[in-house]
Amino acid sequence: MASQVMFFNKNKIDLDNPNASITVTDGTATNTGQSFVDYVRNRNNTSAWLTTGSNDAANTQLDIDMIDERDISDIFLIGHNFKAFTIKYWNGSSYVDFSTAISETTNAVDFNHYSFTEVATSKIRIIITGTQAVDDDKVLKQLIFTNKVLTGQLTGWPEIKNTRHSTNKKISTMLSGKISVVESIGSFECNLSVKNWSSDADLSIVEEIYFGKRAVLVWLSGGDEAQFSSSRIGYRKEDIYLMRAIDDYRPDFVSGLYVSGLKIDLRLKEAIS
Repeated sequence: MASQVMFFNKNKIDLDNPNASITVTDGTATNTGQSFVDYVRNRNNTSAWLTTGSNDAANTQLDIDMIDERDISDIFLIGHNFKAFTIKYWNGSSYVDFSTAISETTNAVDFNHYSFTEVATSKIRIIITGTQAVDDDKVLKQLIFTNKVLTGQLTGWPEIKNTRHSTNKKISTMLSGKISVVESIGSFECNLSVKNWSSDADLSIVEEIYFGKRAVLVWLSGGDEAQFSSSRIGYRKEDIYLMRAIDDYRPDFVSGLYVSGLKIDLRLKEAIS
């Protein structure tokens, strides 16, 4: 069954969190990638953490220290090559399993999402004991620790419209008539529109997005690419955007009938924070 749009709070180890740190331990690698492990916190799937000279026997370990306790109910591993690995959290005295243990031995995909009973923890440990191609170096593009915005997932199906991938192009015309184009990495925006939204749970999420006055992670695919005719940028599993509402909340009852639902057109745009 197709999966509705999901919403999560900002990555607890986002790069703008100065308290978070990641320590890499690998007894075999000639370069553990420690100097660029923070790439996994930068919201960018075009960069990555990568070891040099590691192998499966190295038991490569990532220790993520958030200093303060953070509420976590979901973990995303994006763009990786891990076949066998475990993920545990610090309960104050030792590293223990989540309510649903994360212990892979035959993983064959480069994207994993794990959801479990929310915990408050300051540290998480990932131990990688095998790669999908034997003895390959470890690679990971994004690591997200987060928790859901209220229920986390819509029950309704909003129309996703006015989608835009803007690279803020600056175009100059040369004397020859040819153009010079300068553009940035860019940003993403879209509208989630429902003509008659009556679900209390859904509307509570919408209100939280408007009045929480903070950016949230928006996952348009909800983890299911198959519901779309093809795999397109913005609707893939790995496309998780930190976004804020950029319009005003206008909770008009449909046709002015108080027993009807609300007409909502939520405008979202990728944000810095």
